[in-house]
Amino acid sequence: MKNLTLIALVVITTLFACKKDKGNDETKLTLAEFNAKFAVPAQKFNGTGAAAFSITGAKGMKFDFPANSFINASGNAVAGNVVISLKEVLSKRDIILSGKVTQSNGQLLISGGEFQILASQNGQALRLNPAVAVTVKVPTTFNTAPMDLFVWGPTAASDSTWVLDQKARVATSTDFYQFNLPNFGWINCDYFYSNPNPKTTITASPVYVGAAPSIKDQRAYLVFDDLKSVAGLPFVLAINKHQSYLNSMPIGLKGKLVILSTDVNDVIYFGQTSFTVSADLHLNLNVAPATATQIDAFLNTLN
Repeated sequence: MKNLTLIALVVITTLFACKKDKGNDETKLTLAEFNAKFAVPAQKFNGTGAAAFSITGAKGMKFDFPANSFINASGNAVAGNVVISLKEVLSKRDIILSGKVTQSNGQLLISGGEFQILASQNGQALRLNPAVAVTVKVPTTFNTAPMDLFVWGPTAASDSTWVLDQKARVATSTDFYQFNLPNFGWINCDYFYSNPNPKTTITASPVYVGAAPSIKDQRAYLVFDDLKSVAGLPFVLAINKHQSYLNSMPIGLKGKLVILSTDVNDVIYFGQTSFTVSADLHLNLNVAPATATQIDAFLNTLN
């Protein structure tokens, strides 16, 4: 599967990009209007590099930075003002909108929360000082099961995916998952999903009602009902369908298939349907122009 960061570009940019017509027609929502309502926000915090400070995100994630937590590209400790950027992902809705689906090289992950944290000074990216320990607390509002820690990065098998941090230890309490920040970037509290049922491959195709639009981009997702997990279905040209990792989906799982696409005129198309995984399941899904209200109503059903 190719770099799933592409999903972020689609969901936050092209997939939802459209314009409002005059009057009450919502089928052409602008990108700026969509992002103002739906995008996972990047929260900004200020701190001082040479001093200890703490930040708390709007959804409750906490970070305790000791003094001298930051180094520049040359490896030198940074003093003065630093800017912290934080995106908190604590729901299946957030996972879709962030673009970081819960899979690691084809294996399903169960998430306890994801986040992206970055640091900069005067517009220049900073790195984490390996000599310090930045304590992170992720609230157990999304999940309470014990977790491992994953980081987003390249592997020999794929461009980028969630990679298990073999050295990290995640402590679980009633209210938080606690661990030391391994680096700046995307981090995920997860564990590998295990299911003894036979595995199969799922395929899906959009069905456009009426005149076929000229589609310039398209993405499909499996949002599981009883799992804190969202899987991406990349489009495979060889079979002209969206397809899961081969023999990766446990028979019997239930969820919703979601397809989002955009045409050359930046009109968004949307469809969703429920499914139960069966052997060699293929789903044809009606996809049509949608409004922001329809998309919002669907996202609000995810928990």
